[in-house]
Amino acid sequence: MIQSLPILDLLKRNYPDCQIDWVVEKSSAPLLSAHPSIHSVIEIDTKKWRRKLSEKNSWREIFHSFKKLRLKKYDLIFDLQGNCKSALFTLFARGKSKIGFSWQSVPEKINFFFTNKHVKIAKNIPIQLRYLRLIEPFVSTAEIPSSKISFHLSAQDKQKIDAIIHSISLSPIFMICFGSKWINKQLPDSTLIQFLAMVEHVYAPYFLFVYGNEEEKMRAKIFEENFLNRSKVIGEMSLPFWQRLIARVDCLIAMDSAALHLCGTTNTPSFTIFGPSSSSIYKPIGEKHLAYQGSCPYQVEFEKRCPHLRSCKTGACIKTVSAGELFHSFHQFWLQIGERSPLLSL
Repeated sequence: MIQSLPILDLLKRNYPDCQIDWVVEKSSAPLLSAHPSIHSVIEIDTKKWRRKLSEKNSWREIFHSFKKLRLKKYDLIFDLQGNCKSALFTLFARGKSKIGFSWQSVPEKINFFFTNKHVKIAKNIPIQLRYLRLIEPFVSTAEIPSSKISFHLSAQDKQKIDAIIHSISLSPIFMICFGSKWINKQLPDSTLIQFLAMVEHVYAPYFLFVYGNEEEKMRAKIFEENFLNRSKVIGEMSLPFWQRLIARVDCLIAMDSAALHLCGTTNTPSFTIFGPSSSSIYKPIGEKHLAYQGSCPYQVEFEKRCPHLRSCKTGACIKTVSAGELFHSFHQFWLQIGERSPLLSL
């Protein structure tokens, strides 16, 4: 979702007075609600619906979501995901022009039958460009828009972020986002600690360890203990808050995760560790974002994601990466980018 946000700038540039509604999972709704270009957010909670289909309240909630979807007749409907789930909502949305991927480009073939205008797009281009290519035939100005976004944030949240940054007397400040949805996208804790120890020895930074759940919170505390007086643990943030905090640090070090994609909407540089997903497809565009790509010892090849992402028992493409290799890559990157990366003023 975050990687598709630049389409909003493109649409607004071509249709300044347009109203844009977005169908999104409830967990991601706060970020879209804070986006200045979005008129209305239609929340869905498909995970909850699947868990509680036998309950009457769930059916009432499902009916309400589809009813809200059909309140308006849209001039253009874009199916950005191209999968089975998005096809269902494209089907129920009211509008004559339903734009999706061509038969050759669509991620899940069944989606093709629920759109009536199709755009052929190469599968091996960065995912952000893939979304923009879907919009291009319907706009007159198709140059790549900026991915930088200033989300709406309350004065109280701005003060909290100021307090966090001002409480840190050391620099540079590196945010460390070690978590990811899939275990095979995560670096072993011991390797991460060794890598960060090398970074600390050379650059003497302050580390902000960010967590997203209780299990990650426990791990973050362990990381913090390894860098006493030079680190802080922070969590329980809204996505807009997190994005603004990323914009205030000097660099993000992360796995292939939401943190990386949020970073792509700021001026903050990033160093990311990729394993079973392709950095050429998923990392933010630009020289300020460097990705280290782990290699598969089993010679499995893939364009976007490894087909064994969820099932591989070793996760060797990322689990066998050495701290020394990571530091060498980061060191070369930071020598080039560190001195010319001003913070984003929001």
